[in-house]
Order: sequence, then structure tokens, then C-alpha cells
Amino acid sequence: MSNLGQLIKLQDYISRYETDIYRYPSQFIRVKQQQWDKVKSEWESFPFTKKLKQIDQLKQGFLDSIFPFQLKWASSTVRDKSFIDQEFYEDQNLKYFLQSFPDTYFLLYKPVFLIKNAPVELDIIFISPICTWCITLIEGEDNSVFLGSNERFWIEKSINNEKKVLSPLIGLDRTEKIVRKVYEVNKIEMPVKKVLLNRTGYFDYPYPPYDLTLIDKKVYDDWFQSLRSVSSPLKSIQLKAAKTLLSWCASSYIRRQF
Repeated sequence: MSNLGQLIKLQDYISRYETDIYRYPSQFIRVKQQQWDKVKSEWESFPFTKKLKQIDQLKQGFLDSIFPFQLKWASSTVRDKSFIDQEFYEDQNLKYFLQSFPDTYFLLYKPVFLIKNAPVELDIIFISPICTWCITLIEGEDNSVFLGSNERFWIEKSINNEKKVLSPLIGLDRTEKIVRKVYEVNKIEMPVKKVLLNRTGYFDYPYPPYDLTLIDKKVYDDWFQSLRSVSSPLKSIQLKAAKTLLSWCASSYIRRQF
């Protein structure tokens, strides 16, 4: 049971990871494994016929049971806590990133960075042991096509509809530029890649920027499996990169009442 990414920052909530990035990732992996062993051991006592029907449900049920715990760690410390918006408990994209990838992946989900004392909300930053992914999700109707360009607006075309959407490159470029700058200033040597992700449809973008990866339905499975198959343990450069990014993030919180 290794598919359980770690949520190290959620918007501007205070995170346990920002207090000690060298302690909490390994602690999370240990707690997760203990919980999984317990669930699995209870399941193994069921009759065999019941077991056959429950393998997938068991795993998904376990992932869902850990999800509130992940949100708690991403919105509180031993001394302080933030008030988490209820919408995140229902956020399917957040669940996707946390429940589909190994626990050696660190997720900053829509983090708020302080740039020259001004708050700037970024898109998704996903740090693997070998690479930092800046990701913007752009998904519309099933099998729709996004016509990409360098303009401020793109077009989404579906069978019965055509509409303008704000270019997803605006947020993605901002995220990547800030991550690169933070790495450069702090001498973090880790590749940074930027991805537009569309799991439900397609892109039609004849001349995309050379440093942009377009992941749509045609290539999604290959990209997804390539990320999931990274078997490297946590790396020191990854922990250093995460610590550095967290130090640039805003945190709003209150002291816990004991």
C-alpha cells in the first residue's frame, strides 16, 4: 500500500511539514503502514468468498479513511491550527493526487506564496524524489478539445458547444517561474517540469512552448504509469526542495486552546 502521496501544504493553512520536513514524511509513512497492516489483518479474518469481492473496496476504503488525517496534518501543528474550508474534504482533484501516487511524492495544493510581501496563489506543485512538477488541470466536457494558443483565451470545443476559457498557461507559467526562482536563489538543483493535465479530453495546440508538456487522454496512461513507477526512496535534495518552498509560503493560523 504505497499509493498515498503526502500533502505538505494546502493553500495558506499551517502545515506540520513546515515545522519539520525531516521528521514528518517518514512518520507519515510509518503511521500509514501501521494502519494498513491493521486493516489488512482484520480483512484477512473474513471468509474467503467475502474477500474476493472486497479487495478493491478495502484499498479505497483505507485511502478514504486516511484522507481526513492528511488534511489534519496539512492544517495544524502540535501548537497551532488553521480553519480548513469544507470544500477540500470533497475535492476530487486533491484526492486524485493524494490517492494515486507513491508516498514519496510531496504535494503543495494551491499554495499561497509570499512574493515581496504580497500573497500569490499558485497551482499544483508535486515534488517527486527526482523532479518537481508544476501542474495545471484543465478539464471540461468528456472528449472535448481545447484549442491552445499564446492568446489570453483558449477555446473549448465539444460536440454541441464552443466556449472561451482563460488560458491555463497564465497560472502554470506563474507557478513554474516562482518555483524556479526559489530554487535558483537557494541553489536547489532539481529539474522543474510544467504540465497541462487533461484526463477527460484532448489538446489541439500546434506550436506549444518547448518547455511545456501536454498530457491529455491520448498519452495520460503512459504519463500516469511513469510517475507511479518511480520507486526511489525519499531523497535529501527532495526534502531540501520541499523545505525551501514551504519557507516561502504564507500561513494563517491561531494558537490551539489546551
